[in-house]
Amino acid sequence: MVIIMCLNSAVSQGQCRSFAKRKCLPSLEENGFSFSGQLNNAVVLEGDKLDISLTFHEGKTNRLMVCSQPILGDVSYRLMDKNRTQLFDSQSSDVNYFDFKVESTQQLILEITVPEPETTHGILHEGCICVLQGYK
Repeated sequence: MVIIMCLNSAVSQGQCRSFAKRKCLPSLEENGFSFSGQLNNAVVLEGDKLDISLTFHEGKTNRLMVCSQPILGDVSYRLMDKNRTQLFDSQSSDVNYFDFKVESTQQLILEITVPEPETTHGILHEGCICVLQGYK
């Protein structure tokens, strides 16, 4: 049973990487941004909430992109400093990325919220969320 769960997890992570390369990476690289090689992905369920610690470097314009499969609905995210002071909220944006500069290299917290399911039939949808970092 454990082997099956491990194999399922590996297959899911591979599907998320494939989704990131096909659907997310081309948008990240628009307007002269380069992919930093930093890719975080997770298989999540409706109603999940994630916190990810990310490092951003001074002297560059950073692009943070959160890309999710449509089955998850309108995924939102907030970028916060180490004191959890909000720097950006995706609910006030029409795009799934945020471009910014930092004054010094630092770690920031990304909080991702997957909407609760709209139905009550007890079946939760599962899908990929990919977090990509770029710079220019």
